[in-house]
Amino acid sequence: MAKKEVLVEFKTITPLWTGDAWQNSSEIRPSSLIGSLRFWFEVICYFLGICEKEDFNNGTFEKEVNRKEFEKCLVKRGNTFEAKIECLLKQNIPLPSIIFGTTNWRSLIDIKDIKYLGDYCFGDKLNLPTKICFNKSTYEIKENRDCPPKSNNNWSVFFFAHPYFYGKLQVVFKVEEKILESIFYPLLTFMDKYGFWGGKWNIGYGRLKILEVKTGDKLINNWEKDTFLFSQINEEWVDKKLSDLLLVVTNFRDLTQQNSKIRILEDSVSNSSFINLIKKLIKEKSKQRANFNTNKELRHKIFGKTGNTRDLSYVPQGSKILPFIYYEEQGQLKGGFLSIAGLLNLEGENNE
Repeated sequence: MAKKEVLVEFKTITPLWTGDAWQNSSEIRPSSLIGSLRFWFEVICYFLGICEKEDFNNGTFEKEVNRKEFEKCLVKRGNTFEAKIECLLKQNIPLPSIIFGTTNWRSLIDIKDIKYLGDYCFGDKLNLPTKICFNKSTYEIKENRDCPPKSNNNWSVFFFAHPYFYGKLQVVFKVEEKILESIFYPLLTFMDKYGFWGGKWNIGYGRLKILEVKTGDKLINNWEKDTFLFSQINEEWVDKKLSDLLLVVTNFRDLTQQNSKIRILEDSVSNSSFINLIKKLIKEKSKQRANFNTNKELRHKIFGKTGNTRDLSYVPQGSKILPFIYYEEQGQLKGGFLSIAGLLNLEGENNE
């Protein structure tokens, strides 16, 4: 198998945070970016029917490859890329594990290098507060020391991670050539339009815009692909368009529906300032969250929960409705919400 270097230049729309074990983000961690790619690819595969609920294990679509059976299979079928994929499929290895690796099988997508470009910043380029808080009754907004130390019965507190990355970066991916057109470019297209990178998505972090894609010195002008060519991996699968995955809704209530679509509520608010925009989005989400006060468990599952969750075994990691800042034009950010509430049909789901 041969991997090709693909150079992707990104620009932050919102802060990028890839914290380490000590919750510091002094560099962009390749593992965090690959983890984001894998998470969204798993969402895509599940919602498009490529992965089944039965394939979901311990928070991911992953299954260990039986090395001996794999080697036996290759003896019969040869050592080509197609033969290896066929042998993995024979073991019912989920597609995300085939693309991003699992025990006894290496990922088909790696990151070779990350370069920071131009006037980038690891710090607080946007002069964000350390925290904001909303009164649960009046929705009054406060910042920093005017907020309580943590969420309580009257206030919901949201913390803004510092430092974070803001600016331009180039990521050098190494991608198996035979999945460039079928999987990688469609996934890159999805991430550009809808995906989140790194962590802290519940406060709007992690939205990146792709500025250019190159292989070597050659600019790739047609990297944007709207169709996943799953049939090139398994002839029994049907190719799927991004439009098969997405549903644009017109009201917030529709975001809470738990079916196999990524639901998007566009253009709720706009503002040139990230902090002003995210305050409006979080405030709106907090208001909508109150409509679920009669069902605390469902409210926590859909909207997430701030503060202590140790005694709430049912609470998944992270909200399933994310503040979605998706467009930038002449300095104007626009934002709405993106819902992956359909993941609640899985058990033990996990996202950052």
